[in-house]
Amino acid sequence: MDKERFLYLLEKHFQETISFAERQELSRMMSGLQHDAALEEWMHEKWRSFSTEEKLPEEEAEQYFGSIMATAGAMDEDSVRSYHGSAIFARPWLSIAAILLIALTGTLTYIFIRKDTGKPKEAVAALFPKQDIAPGGNFATLTLGDGSRVVLDSSIDGVVARQGNTKVLKLGNGEIKYEHSKNAGRIFYNTMATPAGGQYHLVLPDGTGVWLNAASSITYPTAFSGSERNVSVTGEVYFEVTKNAAMPFKVKTSEQTIEVLGTHFNVNAYDNESTVKTTLAEGKVKVTDKDKTMLLQPGQQAQNNRSGRLSLINHPDMEETLAWKDGLFRFNGTDIETIMRQVARWYNVEVIYKDKISEQFVAEIPRSVKVSKLLELLELTKQVHFIINNRTITVTR
Repeated sequence: MDKERFLYLLEKHFQETISFAERQELSRMMSGLQHDAALEEWMHEKWRSFSTEEKLPEEEAEQYFGSIMATAGAMDEDSVRSYHGSAIFARPWLSIAAILLIALTGTLTYIFIRKDTGKPKEAVAALFPKQDIAPGGNFATLTLGDGSRVVLDSSIDGVVARQGNTKVLKLGNGEIKYEHSKNAGRIFYNTMATPAGGQYHLVLPDGTGVWLNAASSITYPTAFSGSERNVSVTGEVYFEVTKNAAMPFKVKTSEQTIEVLGTHFNVNAYDNESTVKTTLAEGKVKVTDKDKTMLLQPGQQAQNNRSGRLSLINHPDMEETLAWKDGLFRFNGTDIETIMRQVARWYNVEVIYKDKISEQFVAEIPRSVKVSKLLELLELTKQVHFIINNRTITVTR
């Protein structure tokens, strides 16, 4: 094994600058490691870089180490005795009481124990592998009228497709825009879809601005003609509709139809939410479900539950509803399951519940943070705890 390369990759992993390919290379090196000499050398070097006068008492250090080994269960007796006899825990402390690197099932794992945890057994709950998940970004796929697909996040700026007399342009800011000659010619239907962990901004042929949240889609024509402008959506979409009184704009979901002339509004129509919510920010819209119609004024919300009941909410939390478009998570007395549905979509993770959490949460968190930071802020309430394992988050009390 190339020792210098190994230590270089360890350093990059520690600094969180390692690439996906480098992480795979490091994992292969770890799985083939025959002894811990290089690992221990690198670990000691890390401790030598710390500078403070505080030290962890030897007895407490041994207790912490015993907790680590009981939890890890991955080293043999000789390895335990070797580490147990080392001076690593007598070295100085910074804000972290111990940093231990362990090769578990061929994967490099960081385990952090803070000095102020008090009893060693309280630290055991934090001994799950230190993992993290990056936030979502501008990812989407455009399905053209002939069924071909364009992966927008990997395509270069400029013309990404031509359909009849219409050009599909990807602008430098990641936005998709349509251009066509005065005679649009044949009209095609396109679908833009974002995956879990994706979002995208689209300008429709009439100039209407569309923002897609994660796991959402919109189907629309390459040019609007006739007496109406019709689109259909899934997931969550925000619209800033270009005014055209002669050609009403209609948005169709699986549950309802929304008719507007020119307005700003948000539609939340995820399949795993109990209601479809249409929230009006500006202008006026008409929401129709089967034989029931409701007119919304700015600051109102129509809710349509899965049994077909349409109801009006006069004072919805507009900031919480529209936070995603502003790059934020906003929770204002929000239950954990509602929060974690948003987390699952934005970070592309699965969520498992081990305990029932009845508390409600208030927080404002940028959507740009890694998932561990978001979860850490929620954990400050002392009402909930999270365990990250690969792309699964377990919720416990």
